[in-house]
Amino acid sequence: MNGATLCQARAGAVAVMIVILTGCSASKGYQQAYAHAEDKLAAAYAEPQRTSKPSLVQLDSGFFVPSLPIDGPEPGWGQQWTEFTFDSYPLQQALRELLLPEGVSVRLLDQIDPQQPVTLAFSGTLSEALQQISLLSGVYLQQGAQMVTARRFEMAEFDVAFLAGTTNFFLGEDTPAQRNTTQQSVLQTAPASEDSSQYLNFTSESLSVWNDLELALTLLLSAEGELAINQSSTSVLVRDYPQYVEQVRAYLLQQNQRLTRQVAVDVQIIDVSFSDSQQVGIDWDLIYQSTSGSGIVNFASSFAQSNGGMSNTAELGYTRQGGRFDGSQVLIDALSQQGVVEVSTHPRVVSLNNQIAKIVLQDNATYLASAGSTATANVGSSDLLIPGVVTTGFELYVLPKVANQQVVMQLSTSLSDLIAIDQVTSGEKTIQTPHTNRKKFFMKAMVADGETLLISGLQNSRRHWREQRNLFSFLFGGRRDTTQLRSETLLLLTPRILPTADVL
Repeated sequence: MNGATLCQARAGAVAVMIVILTGCSASKGYQQAYAHAEDKLAAAYAEPQRTSKPSLVQLDSGFFVPSLPIDGPEPGWGQQWTEFTFDSYPLQQALRELLLPEGVSVRLLDQIDPQQPVTLAFSGTLSEALQQISLLSGVYLQQGAQMVTARRFEMAEFDVAFLAGTTNFFLGEDTPAQRNTTQQSVLQTAPASEDSSQYLNFTSESLSVWNDLELALTLLLSAEGELAINQSSTSVLVRDYPQYVEQVRAYLLQQNQRLTRQVAVDVQIIDVSFSDSQQVGIDWDLIYQSTSGSGIVNFASSFAQSNGGMSNTAELGYTRQGGRFDGSQVLIDALSQQGVVEVSTHPRVVSLNNQIAKIVLQDNATYLASAGSTATANVGSSDLLIPGVVTTGFELYVLPKVANQQVVMQLSTSLSDLIAIDQVTSGEKTIQTPHTNRKKFFMKAMVADGETLLISGLQNSRRHWREQRNLFSFLFGGRRDTTQLRSETLLLLTPRILPTADVL
């Protein structure tokens, strides 16, 4: 056997060995895959069966078609189209010619004249045609499935979007005569001068929407019309000729729209403690220069004046960029350049149009108002301590009026703070006297929807003494430091008109 033949034999043997090894490897991989699949199948059978529940949320990519609103019960024949021209045509004959082809009968009640002339040129549905004939003839036509009944009077019930009862409120100061007779056991709120005869208030006694509504509706009725106001169900029942009932319907729809307008007032209080001991109040010229270029804050009145000649109220407009008070952050950043800024946000006040709303956030502090002793025969004496309570916090009364995207507000605001409780000693008796700081506003203002009313000028001044003494102070003296702290409070009120729907 030569060398070439030997090489060919070796190559063939190697090829046979490779085929055998490959077959063994493929067989082994198949067995492993088969065993793995059997394990998965057994695990699936071992799991408990779970019943599928329908999803609570179902998604549908189709179009949504809302149901069309229906004004009231209306027979099917009322949508039939008709065109006619009546010239001094008798009422009963006109109704018969319109309704008999639809299989509807006509009945006249309340001694209605069947020969009453009707003059009308109309093109539309039968239901609309009957409404026009009713307004022209002054006869109420009640539509039914098989019959139309003509009556002299129409009776209709309307819902009033208001609560039952009356409203009483009093804002501002009492008259001098009432002020002198007012006694408060713990804390008396008095004007700046006890001898001042000036006062300002805003009051309303027995403000009743129902009484005003009755007077207004009486003017809209005819001499034979009648109405009944039911406060229990907040509704009005009217019986009159159709044209007068239509006037009442239009008026109540308008009044319901006015009564259901809502105004939300966001309240924000900013306290600025000045870092400069020489600064008396806020430098509004600097605030205006710091914020006018941002395009967010806009002062409606000019602040480029000295602090002495500046008004205490102004209108501040800012663009909301997210959140509830996002735009006011620019003002806060500008104020922080002049001192330490403390922001206090109070709950939102929501009120209906021409209805007063109130928000009160109070804190009560107890102190020793009086101290004494009582003596009892054959018993002895005992100490008598009478506590007192001082109330401080925030109080806001607001009466909004919506007019042409403007909000006219009657405001009565009170801000009070407990500065300290001092002690007064006389002999062996000691009592406590609270020192409070109170700021009151009483004003009217008109602010656009979403704009902010800024009230400033509430300046506070506190002086603190610090004294150091030691054993040799009577020889070498001591040390006494005086610190003057000044701050100013800003009140930001932002009214927002809330959208409402028609109610009738």
